[in-house]
Amino acid sequence: MNTPTETKSLDVPKLMENLLELQTLEFEELIQPTTEKRIATLRALVPPPVLAHYDRLCARGKRGVAILSHQTCTACHMHVPLGIVLELQHGEDIRCCDNCGRYLYLKDEPVAPPEPEPVKPVKLAKPAARTTRKHLAHAH
Repeated sequence: MNTPTETKSLDVPKLMENLLELQTLEFEELIQPTTEKRIATLRALVPPPVLAHYDRLCARGKRGVAILSHQTCTACHMHVPLGIVLELQHGEDIRCCDNCGRYLYLKDEPVAPPEPEPVKPVKLAKPAARTTRKHLAHAH
């Protein structure tokens, strides 16, 4: 799920850091007055369409941002396609998990292309020994 194109002109890595910090502050047990000011400041920095999607998730008791670690969404534990991970690495657009809908925050970790599975050698079956009348006669 792509987000609106208004995010293309933004500093996407900074936007995602702000969203993650906002989530951390809003999900704290006890919110201090200074925390409320910081939350208001962070909310003002997030574009309205992005904030609306984030708030919809939070209204359902879910976190709005999930960290992407080892090509896996840490919220729903589903594998994220490499293309999306590489797109997030470029930092030009934000993406949501196709499974749970949370915004994906890419930690600073190198992304290696998936290693192909090793090819197992195939053992060819030996042809079965042919039983002839001679062999049967000698067996008795």
